Amino acid sequence: MRACFIYGFTRSFEWPESKKANSFVIYVVGNSEALVSQLKTLAATKKVGNQDIEIKTSSTFDPSIASNIIYFSPDNELKSVETAASKNKNKGTLVVAETGGAAKSGASINFIFIESKLKFEYNKNSAVKAGLETKEDFKKLAAVVID
Repeated sequence: MRACFIYGFTRSFEWPESKKANSFVIYVVGNSEALVSQLKTLAATKKVGNQDIEIKTSSTFDPSIASNIIYFSPDNELKSVETAASKNKNKGTLVVAETGGAAKSGASINFIFIESKLKFEYNKNSAVKAGLETKEDFKKLAAVVID
């Protein structure tokens, strides 16, 4: 489900022109082999606009990796999410996490479980600080909205 959500996010945000050149990079930080495999399967058949999707991974956050989306797996510390959000202000990078408190600490999106179902929190202010725009309707998809 996470891979489907993440791919859906590619169509939900307006990416700056600078992020529409070359490949659309989804950067996965942490131990998330199953998600990486699912994203690579999606990337083999899908595009974001005219862009091919490229999946990059590392065990810890590397600020030198330019990306459109950074996903932090649950094994990451909140500090890594905060650092990524800070280093990517106005760069058009969507920070997605799966760590308690991440949506209040800089992530634009944080995966949560409600009644055993995968949902997400959305922090519009974090998205705006990142240089991203989305339609107001996107808020309706989120289980929790933080303004």
